[in-house]
Amino acid sequence: MSQPAEKRMGVSDARANMTEVIAEVRLLGAPVVLTRRDKPQAVLISVEAYEEAKALRKLVEGLKTREPELYEEFMAQSVLKPRTVRRRKPDDDIL
Repeated sequence: MSQPAEKRMGVSDARANMTEVIAEVRLLGAPVVLTRRDKPQAVLISVEAYEEAKALRKLVEGLKTREPELYEEFMAQSVLKPRTVRRRKPDDDIL
């Protein structure tokens, strides 16, 4: 069965309609990408999709431990790229 297309929604709109948004995610299984100024901030997914993602993460971590070369090859070909998050320092100029 194919996955429903994701929907994009501003954080403010989602907050104002949270009950409906949750129902849509839960009943239709369609992920909702929450945006701020058209930039993705977070994704709401169904519990089933979350549980599947956890299981896949555990599988990939097992692959990384048991078959590091195969893991590296998989990651090189994957759309998933390692993420680095730069934390803002208190003295960073944000203006």
